[in-house]
Amino acid sequence: MSEVTRRTLLQLAGGAAAAAFLASCGDDSSGGSATTVKPAAGGGATTVKPAAGGGATTAAASNPFNGVKPAPEITYWSVHPAKSKAAEEELIARFQAANPGIKVKLETAGANYAEVSQKFQAGLAAKSVPDVVMLSDVWWFKYFLAKTITPMDDLIRATGITLADYQDSLIKDYQFQGKQWAMPFARSTPLFYYNKEKWAAAGLPDRAPESWDEFETWAPKLQEKMGAGQFAFTHVKGESYIAWTFQSIIWAFGGRYSDESFKLLLDSKEAADAGNYVRAQVNERKWATVTAKDEAADFTSGQTASIISSTGGLAGILRDAKFPVGTGFLPKKTAFGCPTGGAGLAIPSSISPERQLAAMTFIAFLGQPEQTAYYSQNIGYMPVRKSAVDGPLMATFFKEKPQFRTAVDQLAKTRSQDTARVYVPGGDSIIGKGLERMMLSNEPADRVWKDVSGELQKVIDTEVKPKLG
Repeated sequence: MSEVTRRTLLQLAGGAAAAAFLASCGDDSSGGSATTVKPAAGGGATTVKPAAGGGATTAAASNPFNGVKPAPEITYWSVHPAKSKAAEEELIARFQAANPGIKVKLETAGANYAEVSQKFQAGLAAKSVPDVVMLSDVWWFKYFLAKTITPMDDLIRATGITLADYQDSLIKDYQFQGKQWAMPFARSTPLFYYNKEKWAAAGLPDRAPESWDEFETWAPKLQEKMGAGQFAFTHVKGESYIAWTFQSIIWAFGGRYSDESFKLLLDSKEAADAGNYVRAQVNERKWATVTAKDEAADFTSGQTASIISSTGGLAGILRDAKFPVGTGFLPKKTAFGCPTGGAGLAIPSSISPERQLAAMTFIAFLGQPEQTAYYSQNIGYMPVRKSAVDGPLMATFFKEKPQFRTAVDQLAKTRSQDTARVYVPGGDSIIGKGLERMMLSNEPADRVWKDVSGELQKVIDTEVKPKLG
């Protein structure tokens, strides 16, 4: 359980009661004999395992999903991140073959995470919601605050999901107040991508820069080899989650957006130094820019020699680039920083227990080692299960495409993001617009961060604290 989860639970629920609850929240490793849940409307039985320890424990006996039959059909809303619709359709076909009593209807809910969130909000108002909804790292908490997504702990026990086998940093991102609110699916981290041909032309070693100081000496050499309108490095746009990629830079400089208790920390020297550094890359050094469209497209077309972008786009970048692509860990400064990111799958709280159980059966299937390995190999997102990474499922693939191994190796060094970006509604946009002011309008970081802090604090005071008690 993450520090923010433990701390917030103790604050909100009261010390003794919370401590007792936390003590009971061990790993949900499967054990004991399997039980059978029969789908409604015919079809084969779905076999699930009881929670850790097995047997008829008090917790198992009181599980509200005992005896519930999964609904025969569910709807899944997705944005098909990184052009993953075909892969999702394949996973659905596999699920239905294994669970013939449950049909999954896939619906495109928007072109990006913001659009699916908007559609979900509208669906809640109209009382027309899906059974499974894809929500990104910056959107799920809004629905936690509104109490419109369901805690998954009973469903996890009912379907026998083994939380201990999920990547620690990925599963903990959806834990708050001692409960699990979503499950990881299309999960990613930022990755440093570089054009090996450009690197060779500039006489650079075939690797990513270990630090921003090292890249300071490399970037001018790269820029000399770039054509008109081309750059050694390109930042993403505000609407493309620059606040996410910059999270690694502010951490590298020793700063933070905020602490776990929503205290804003943007008035620090470290935060100002990080902001002024990317501002100087664009406006003084002139070897960096902010993409007008899409950083991955700029990279694969040769318009930029390097980018920091999601691992989720790795398969597409390798497919589209006409040059050998290198990958590496993110550059450090005084420290190393790399956040988790991407999207998870949540279940609305308003749907029936039958629909919730069918939805969780589907989510459990998507998290199986074989399925998460398939999704990772075909799209680029992280395998969410440890056994998928450590076993034979990915071993041969890593040898053939070592760029994917880089992403997985870096995962051990990641950490959950600052609350100001992921738990404050609209926080990502507020921070992103501030960063664009620094880089595109050349405004000093301390002045911008003061404005950003004011906007964030207003949202914290009006939309977050009143709902947390």
